[in-house]
This record gives sequence, structure tokens and C-alpha cells, in this order.
Amino acid sequence: MVNVELVDATKPEGFRRALELVTERPYSIERFLEAVAPIVRKIADEGYEAARRYSEELDGVGFEDPLVGVEEAGRYMARVPERTLRALREAVRRTYRFHEAMMPPRRVRVPGGWVEWAPIESVGVYVPGGRHPYPSTAVMTVVPARVAGVKRVYVATPPCMSCGGLKVNPLIASAAFEAGADAVIALGGPQAIASMAYGCKPVPRVDKIVGPGSGYVQAAKLLVSHMVGIDMVAGPTELAVVAGCEADPRVVAIEMAAQAEHGPDSIVVLVSLCSELAKKTLEVLKSLWSNGMGSALLIVVDRLEEAARLIAAMAPEHLYLEGVRPEDLGEATLYSGVVSIGAPTAFLDYVAGPSHVLPTGGSARWRGGLSAYDFLKPVAFVAEYDREGLKAAVELARAEGFEAHARSLELRVVE
Repeated sequence: MVNVELVDATKPEGFRRALELVTERPYSIERFLEAVAPIVRKIADEGYEAARRYSEELDGVGFEDPLVGVEEAGRYMARVPERTLRALREAVRRTYRFHEAMMPPRRVRVPGGWVEWAPIESVGVYVPGGRHPYPSTAVMTVVPARVAGVKRVYVATPPCMSCGGLKVNPLIASAAFEAGADAVIALGGPQAIASMAYGCKPVPRVDKIVGPGSGYVQAAKLLVSHMVGIDMVAGPTELAVVAGCEADPRVVAIEMAAQAEHGPDSIVVLVSLCSELAKKTLEVLKSLWSNGMGSALLIVVDRLEEAARLIAAMAPEHLYLEGVRPEDLGEATLYSGVVSIGAPTAFLDYVAGPSHVLPTGGSARWRGGLSAYDFLKPVAFVAEYDREGLKAAVELARAEGFEAHARSLELRVVE
């Protein structure tokens, strides 16, 4: 049975109920922190040997040396069908093309000097490998890092017990190497995150850790964020669909089911002006649903302005528009991680170009999807100053009680 609610939001009380539902986030990272904290502390204190023991306990195998170098790529690719390798290469090509088009100029002139966009030196990428392997995630994380100019990129993914002598899933390793990774680390869960953050040899230390993963992985990222940069705390998949009255309920339903199959915590929402479309979509959705899918919410409104309010309130990871234009929703579309205008959301997951590592839990209000910008930092160079600016700075320094600041500035005023 579909875990679903159909809400008539054409009345004020119904709209208030719809607002409550789209902003509810039953998933919370806090419940994972307590379980993960002892693991992170143990690895920080004892190094890789502790990580190896946790890997043995949690994943069934812990390698003395978890690294897979690029020189071993051929062994892993030999296990992957050629047609799958071709698809991976096409995804890599398209993802490179997209992120290269986004890159800012390396040097930008600004008043008084310039700014240089400098790449981070080393990055650790986490690629889940539990119920489903995610080679696409390797592409969607390694490629923007390489486009940014990151010197060393490592992919951590859970070890594989049933891969015929290979340390990790060959599909994930192949994707990582095709995308440009320097090495793959056969280590999963919090133990992977902690090892990369603290540099537990043979696992290299990195400057930033990115990528999706379970609540335990995300909690570990949060716990080490005082040591290394992280991209975001990525929660369960979210999709909001805004559909016009002429939309095909089969198309709408399959879009919702496609994202709901990411897991039981996934949330998919339809907002439409047409109750008939909502009812027909629900009927199709029931036929598509299977065990392990998330929850669905179908909302009927009587104006597009109300649809826009709901989308802005939810700030969904994915926004899919069917028979509706972005301008119909105004700025509400900008409160989304990624917007699909009739293109299948699964197309965006694999080959469209934007990374499928996207903000969830309402964080699309303040950040976008993973991109080359996540691996760049702006460094300002200031080479000029003027008398009026110095005098203003002196006044502000004294207002803040910093006399030495003020005197250092006054020396230049005299000049």
C-alpha cells in the first residue's frame, strides 16, 4: 500500500495542513550522532587499525591495505560489461562538459587588486555501496573536483566480500577511474570518513570530504567538519512535482516512483491545480509502488501562486515541472536543488551534467548542488589603499577598541 496522503489545499485550513506536511522532516541527523561519535573518536586515537576492525565488524572484511591504485583499474574494468563502460564514459563526458562551462575565470580583477579561484589540494569522495552500487555518484563527485583542478581525488566505498578477489565493487571502481580518481579506498561507513579526515595511514588525509551516504556517514562528516571541509549533510531523496491540468498522470506517477525508490525515507510530492489529475496520478502510483519506497503527498491548490508558496516552503532537492513553466512559479523555482522542465529526473541523475549530490532537508534555501565551486576557494589579493579609506579604517579600529590597528593605519595616512 502506498504511504500517501491526498490534501485538498483549496481551502485555508487545507493549505495550512499542506504547508505543515511539506515542511515536516521526520529524518534527523541527531539520532545518528550518538552511535557514530565513539567510532570517530576511536579512529582518531588509534588510527587505521581501529578503522580496519570496524570494517571487519560492520562490513565483514577489513583489508590491511585498503587502497586500490589507478594501475589496477584494468582488473576492475575487465569485470564490467563493455556496454556499461561505454555508458559510464558518456556520463563522464557530459558531466565534464557541464562543469567546465560553469568554471569562473581563474583571476578576476576587483577594486584595489584581484581574486584568484584556487583549487583545494586533496578531496575524499564517499560513494555508497550497500543495497545498490552507485557508480553514477563517483562520476558526479570526482568530475567536478577534477574540473576545479583538485590535485588528488580519492574515492572511499565499502569493501566487497563477493567480488572474486577484488577489494571493491568493480562498477564503482571503474566509474571512479574513468572520472579521474587517483585511488579507491576499500572502506565504508563512518570508518572511511574518520580515516580520511585524520589521515590514518595507509589512508591519506584530505582537505575536504564530499558525497552522499547513510545517516551514519553523514553524521561522521558532521563530526569531523572541524578538521576538514564537508559539502553538506545529505539526507533522503526529495522530489516535488508541479503539474498542469494537461499533464499525463502516468508520466507524473513514474517520476514520483522513480525518486521514491531511493528508500523508505524518500519524500515525493505532487502539487496541481487539478483534483482529477491528482486522483488519476494516485491510481497509477499505487500500481507502481513496491516495498522499500518512501512516502507520497498529493496536494490540490486553486492557484499557481499557492503552488509557488508550497515549493518555496519545502525547498525540495528535485523540482520537476510538467506542463508548467518556471516563470509561472516565479522565484520559487530558485528554492530547489535542481529543476527539471519536462526532462526525466533520472536523466539528471545520470547524464544531464549537474551533480546528483544535492541539498536536502530544506537546505536548498542556502546552497545548490555539488559543483566545481565546492572545490574552489576565492583568495583575495589587495595591492592598493587610499587616504580616505585609511582614515575611515582608523575611525572604525578605534570604535572597536583596537589601538594598535589604528596606529598601523595612521602610519600610512602620514605617507
